[in-house]
Amino acid sequence: MSTGLPSRVFDAPAGRLSSAVVALPEPSIRTLDLDGFSVLVREAGPETAPPVLCLHGGPGLDASYFFPETARFGPGLRELAREHRVITYDQRGCGGSGVPDVDEPLALSRHVDDIEAVRRALGLERPAILAHSFGTVLALLYSLYQPHGVSKLVLTGGAPTREFMDGYRRAVLEELPEDARRGLADLQGAELTDQVFRERFHLALPLYFHRALEPDDRDAFVDGIRFSARVNRAIAVGLDGYDLTPALPNVRVPALCVYGERDRVVQPAYQLQVRGHLRTARFVAFRDSGHFPFLEEPDAFARVVHYFLGREPGPRAAGSGTASVDIPGRSSS
Repeated sequence: MSTGLPSRVFDAPAGRLSSAVVALPEPSIRTLDLDGFSVLVREAGPETAPPVLCLHGGPGLDASYFFPETARFGPGLRELAREHRVITYDQRGCGGSGVPDVDEPLALSRHVDDIEAVRRALGLERPAILAHSFGTVLALLYSLYQPHGVSKLVLTGGAPTREFMDGYRRAVLEELPEDARRGLADLQGAELTDQVFRERFHLALPLYFHRALEPDDRDAFVDGIRFSARVNRAIAVGLDGYDLTPALPNVRVPALCVYGERDRVVQPAYQLQVRGHLRTARFVAFRDSGHFPFLEEPDAFARVVHYFLGREPGPRAAGSGTASVDIPGRSSS
């Protein structure tokens, strides 16, 4: 699908991702008290504007990268917040959010249930959900189990199976500099702590962006994110061998699949595995973006999402939209 937009929509200094940003909405931060734990929420945009609930990636990162340091990385989702109420939250155990004292507190099913809990706590009727990377797994599962809790899906940087890891491993071997490859190899057998998680992400970061980052920008980007190895380990168990493809035809809400053509982490071929299965989907490619199109081409990204969310919802297919798909940690009864 052609966007009708220029491939690059802002002029940044060489090696940087940002241009001058004027009068953009800044996020406020607050805490929600859910059942037995607190959740950190960042929110920007007019309170009366149509809401967009955002799910970050990882697993085990926080949502801060949706609203990055503007001087270095541009507006991020602030651009979208000009016309929408953009709400992000740190998933349980991530960033500023806590972990409840329950059995299997970090199971994948718990994260899916949290979307509904956050929606209700914020008083959102049927928000659009914008999900990035691992967040797309949560968004698709939520839309299957709670189809009346979401109006539209915007999916970026995700894939329906773990096959994308094959492409990522090839990119590590073929495209990272030798010192980064050696560093990742040295960390491969190490116990996954928060610091090891951070170092792995830092070494692989060139694969996430199309535009080269200066060393200080790379440091600043990683320093702005809080890493949770505990969450990453817990979710990895549930994602081992997952395949959402058989359930995708049961997703009833309109979906927009957005991907960066230069994404070397979840490469386009793997993101496009949803084509023909996610029958409500439209597709938009960003030619000058990697894994973060809302950072590398924020103006174009916002315009495409504005246009999609502004359209009238398409007719819903017959049926409840509930699919038979197993979520680790949830009883089948």
